[in-house]
Amino acid sequence: MSCGSVYTRTSSHTCFEAKLRPMDDSDYLRLLTIQAEQANAFLSNARKWERERWVCQRLLQGLNISYHTQDFTQPDQEPPDVLFRDARFEVFFVLDEGRRLSDEWRDELQRRRNAYSLSQLVRREARPKRIPASKLLQRLGPTLHKKATNYRERDIDLGQLDIIAFSSLKREVLDLNSHFPPPTEYLRMGWRSLSLVGPTFARVLFAQPDAPDFLRGNLGRSIIFDVGISL
Repeated sequence: MSCGSVYTRTSSHTCFEAKLRPMDDSDYLRLLTIQAEQANAFLSNARKWERERWVCQRLLQGLNISYHTQDFTQPDQEPPDVLFRDARFEVFFVLDEGRRLSDEWRDELQRRRNAYSLSQLVRREARPKRIPASKLLQRLGPTLHKKATNYRERDIDLGQLDIIAFSSLKREVLDLNSHFPPPTEYLRMGWRSLSLVGPTFARVLFAQPDAPDFLRGNLGRSIIFDVGISL
């Protein structure tokens, strides 16, 4: 068997590439463009449930709960968004005011497609402001109040829903050394549990006695991820 000029034969008749071409700007630009295309696809309406499932998986990773993809089910009717064991997860994203992830990544994709060199993609970003946990919790308020009002009007029992808020802030970042105050206001709304997940952390803020055991067993613990992931 002939392997051609760029391959060499080993004693086991396996072909290996003898010489790899170093990556240049065009190679990196191609990879960055592919990444942006994948992000746009992930943020599409067609993959809404996949995003919500990913947030649930991120929380479970932080809590060290094993799972398989087939363990997650999409309910016939929302809420909840995702079913996992005895959990009924309702997911929402916390963003900076005025930010839309889909618009942001659509613009970024166009920027990468139009670039001829990596230097064209370099831009200065303001350093995110470090905020205490109390301020981050306040960011959850508008969406939680809106959902609570909407679901009550539809006679949906809030006590059967496990909320996960995914913080994807760009202009602010949680001070991981700050204290989390009791989320009394949200507890009184009647949710069964409330968890907060960010690029680098996860925390179960509260869990009622009838909430899933894996949530109640991790109540009040801040878990730091080894690798941060954001959208």
